[in-house]
Amino acid sequence: MIIKGLNRKRKLLEAAVLFFVIFFAPNTPHHYPFEGIGYSLLWRIPALVLILLLMDKKPSISPKKDVLTLSAALPALVLTGFAVSFCATRTGYVPPEELVPPGGTKGWIDAILLSFSVGFLEEAYFRVYLPERLLEQIRERTRRSVINAFVVSGLIFALCHAYEGPWGIANAVLAAMVLSLAYIKSSSFFGIALAHGIYNIFVFISMYCASTS
Repeated sequence: MIIKGLNRKRKLLEAAVLFFVIFFAPNTPHHYPFEGIGYSLLWRIPALVLILLLMDKKPSISPKKDVLTLSAALPALVLTGFAVSFCATRTGYVPPEELVPPGGTKGWIDAILLSFSVGFLEEAYFRVYLPERLLEQIRERTRRSVINAFVVSGLIFALCHAYEGPWGIANAVLAAMVLSLAYIKSSSFFGIALAHGIYNIFVFISMYCASTS
C-alpha cells in the first residue's frame, strides 16, 4: 500500500515537472533557442512523443469515432471562439503583441505546423495525461472525481493562456469545457487534437483577414 502511494505521488510529481519543462520554461523570454518551424520540430513534437510514451494507456486510432468527435468539437470551438471574440471587440480589447497573423509562405507553413503541434501537445497533456494522473491520486473513481480532474486540468490550461489577457483566458476555459466533454464522451484523443489544431488555423486565418480588411 505504501509503495502504491509513493508511486502515485511520483507520477503526480512527474506531471508537475513535465508541465514546467514543456509549457512554462520554453515560453520564458530569452530562454528558448529556437524560433518558428524549429520551435515545433525541435521542441513541441518531441515533447508530444514523450507524453505519449509516458501515458499508461496509449491513444488508439478509430476513424469513425475520431471523425464524429472532430465533427462535434470543431463547430463548438468555432462558435465559442466567435462569441468570445465578438464580446472582446465590444469592450475595446487589444490583442497582445504575440498574436500576429502569419505572412509569406514560410509564415503560413510555420502557422500550420504550430497549430497542429500545439493542438496535439496540449490535448495529450491537458485532456489525457494530466486528468489520468490526478485520478490516480484517489482510491475510487467516480463521475464526480472525473469531472473534478478535468476541471482542474482545464483551469491550468486556461492559465497557460494568461498572456492573451482576460478574454483569452475566457476563451481557453470554454475551449477546455468543449474538448473535455468531447473526450469524456468519446475517448477520442485524435478527434479532439485535430479539432484543436484546425481551430488554431481558423484563428490564424481570422487574424489575417482582420489585418488585411
